[in-house]
Amino acid sequence: MSFLEIFTLFASGVTIFGLIVAGFSVYNGRMTRREVAALIRETQQLTRDTQAETRQLIREVHEAILAGMRESRELIARESQETRELIARESQETRELIARGEAATRQLIQENQVATREVLLRIIEILARIDERVR
Repeated sequence: MSFLEIFTLFASGVTIFGLIVAGFSVYNGRMTRREVAALIRETQQLTRDTQAETRQLIREVHEAILAGMRESRELIARESQETRELIARESQETRELIARGEAATRQLIQENQVATREVLLRIIEILARIDERVR
């Protein structure tokens, strides 16, 4: 065997090896792109889902705040109305009723404080869930 024949055999072996490596490189690149694309789609879907859940939790917080405000307004309006009615009368009976009204007002204020605390606790729970989802 001459040097030229040995070189030709060597060069053809290297060429075949190069073609095999190139073929697997192309395959590997395509598979990698396919996997990365799938991961990107999955991440986008998870992001959309998380955003939807976050929007829902924000809606719940908003509604809880509005409900708390409505309850507060109703309690204040009720207290105000009761107080006006009691002040309208000017007799001993009215003074006694005013004294009872003050107790009722204190009770309503306590109820209002309890209701406000409950709303704030619900808001804190919802915000904690949002914080957990965000992390």
